[in-house]
Amino acid sequence: MNPRPRMEVVYTTLARWSYTALFYIAVPVVLLNLLRRGRRQRAYLHRFGERFGWCRPSAHVTPVWLHAVSVGEVEAAAPLIRRLIDRYGNDPILVTCGTPTGSARIRELFGETVDHCYLPYDLPTSVNRFLARKRPARAIIIEAELWPNLYAACHRRRVPLVLVNARMSPGSFRAWSRVPRLARVMLGRITCVLAQHEDDATRFVQLGAPADRVRASGNIKFDRELPADLAARTDALIEAVNWPSPAPPTLIGASVHPGEWPILLEAFRELRERFPAARLVLVPRHPERFRAARDAAIDAGWTVRSRCEPTGPADCDVLIGDTMGELLAMFGLGQVAFVGGSLVPIGGHNVLEPAALGMPVLFGPHRHSFRAAGDALMTAGGGWEVRDAAELSERVAALWVDDDLHRRTGAAARSVVLRNQGAVNRALDAVDAIEVR
Repeated sequence: MNPRPRMEVVYTTLARWSYTALFYIAVPVVLLNLLRRGRRQRAYLHRFGERFGWCRPSAHVTPVWLHAVSVGEVEAAAPLIRRLIDRYGNDPILVTCGTPTGSARIRELFGETVDHCYLPYDLPTSVNRFLARKRPARAIIIEAELWPNLYAACHRRRVPLVLVNARMSPGSFRAWSRVPRLARVMLGRITCVLAQHEDDATRFVQLGAPADRVRASGNIKFDRELPADLAARTDALIEAVNWPSPAPPTLIGASVHPGEWPILLEAFRELRERFPAARLVLVPRHPERFRAARDAAIDAGWTVRSRCEPTGPADCDVLIGDTMGELLAMFGLGQVAFVGGSLVPIGGHNVLEPAALGMPVLFGPHRHSFRAAGDALMTAGGGWEVRDAAELSERVAALWVDDDLHRRTGAAARSVVLRNQGAVNRALDAVDAIEVR
């Protein structure tokens, strides 16, 4: 008998045991981090047992389980979830996430039409308990959540796994390449990988995913459905914050991180020298950062109002978007959008939301999470990359003074979204093709 296959099994088993042992050792650190987050956002302290698989058991086999790690992935997956409910919803499908903001958005979008809990930590006891209680027939993982113990447990229980909107950044590829056999075995347990782009698909295959199970199917974020009542939501927001009509020149800073709002505030200062009526809307990415963004704007000398305030200065300079689920409506307050997580090394956030609304889109150079979408916007003339406050203010000013440029840029951004739709249908086809044992 050739000893090589046996050695492969021994190696991968030891690698996963080592990974698991390190994870167990790290549990106290993980819990301390959870408590630290809970001091800023108390929702992290709720439903603690779900983190270890102590979720409510399902009365029936769950037809589909979909995991979307946080609010951005939940938003991206929303059209797919709705289609799955229509197709497999005789018994509720299960939607999991890993953050309180993601959890709140799931409940806001779908209420009790879906089953919902947190995905447990990737510990054998936790994932086995979770799978035993929820009994999923099919599993869909959104984007790049790779968990060796979870995938092994699904394989043992014959739960088909589909990666949808899958990304494999160069950094993640290098990290998994350090444990090539573990990566190959883990990826070999996936039924189908629907990668966002050809580069992602190539990296999955190079790591060991079977080539016949991997294909580039596009980005489901292009299929984002705009709410039918979006105009009414924007009108209600305008009334609630006493926004002028017609809207003054306004820059929307969406999903911004610490380190970015000082840059936006500096760009805004430069813009106010040319446009005295200009305004800035700052929407921090994380709720625990709302107060810090507000304090930074006040320290910069601006008159500031928070969205959640029942009353505030009618003629504010800076509006802080400190509510959840209102970003699309807030885009309607301005004419140009900057999407954050890109002037600091985060990787960037969803540039396609403002593009779908026909807005010119600006973003920074740290954009590996949306590289292809950003490139498509720049190629079409629907967006620009900026590196600092000076470039940001220059681009915004150009769009504010030239109505024709603004119109053409917004139209080009929207055309990019429309041309690239269809990934949700391809994902549904892949799920329908699964043979459930």
